[in-house]
Amino acid sequence: MAIGARFVSDVLRIMRIVIGRRNENDPDSSDETLLSYLNDFVSLTMSDDVKLFEQFGTLSFTIDETNTTGVYTFNDLGAEFDFVNISLECYISLLDPVNNSVSWNFLPIYQDPGEFFAIWGINNDEILIPGYPTNLLYYGNELTFRTIPNTSYLVKIYGYKKNNDYPDADTEIQFDYWLRYLAYGAAVNYAQDFRYDSEDKQKIDRGFARERKLMLTHTHNQIKQSRAAPRF
Repeated sequence: MAIGARFVSDVLRIMRIVIGRRNENDPDSSDETLLSYLNDFVSLTMSDDVKLFEQFGTLSFTIDETNTTGVYTFNDLGAEFDFVNISLECYISLLDPVNNSVSWNFLPIYQDPGEFFAIWGINNDEILIPGYPTNLLYYGNELTFRTIPNTSYLVKIYGYKKNNDYPDADTEIQFDYWLRYLAYGAAVNYAQDFRYDSEDKQKIDRGFARERKLMLTHTHNQIKQSRAAPRF
C-alpha cells in the first residue's frame, strides 16, 4: 500500500456527501449503485474530459507475416490498455540490412474507416500483397495495417490510455489527487439521472469545475518538469 493511498471507498464516501444520500442501505445510494456511476464516469467520460500526465503511455508490439489480414485487436496484442482515440502517434521499425541497424518511420494513423478504405479498398483480403506497412487504421478495438506485413516489425504507439473500471470499493485509486475529481464527476451524472433540482445541480457542477481545475493544475505542473515524448 502506497503512503497516502486513497481507495474507491474514499471516493464513494465523498460522493454520498456531495449528493446528500449517506444511507448505504438505500438501493439508490448503495456501494454498488455509486460504484456503477463512478465506473461510467471513469471509463466513458474522464478519458475524453482530461488528458493527464500519468495517463500518457507507450504500447509496443510486434506484427508479422503470420497475420494475413493485417487486423489486430488489443487482446491479440496482449495489451494491458488501449487508447483514447485521439492524440495518437505511431512509429514502425525499419531494418537497414547494410548497417544492420534499426531506424523508425512515422506511421500515419487514420481514424475514419471510410477515408482509410477509400485508399486501400475493402473486402479484398485475399488479394493483399505483403510488404512494408505504411498506414494504420485505429477504429474501435481494432488496428488495421496496410499493407499487411511481409516480415516482423516492431510498432510503438504513443497516446493517452483509456481508464479501466474499478472492480470494488477496496480498490486503490491510481493517484490520490484524483480523489475529489472522481467523486464530483460521478456525482454530476448521478444528480442528472436522479433529477435533482437546478440549484443542487449547479452546486455540484461548480464543485466539479473547481476539482477539475485543481487536478489539471497539478498535471500542468508535472508536464512543465517532464521531457518531451521521443520523436524517432
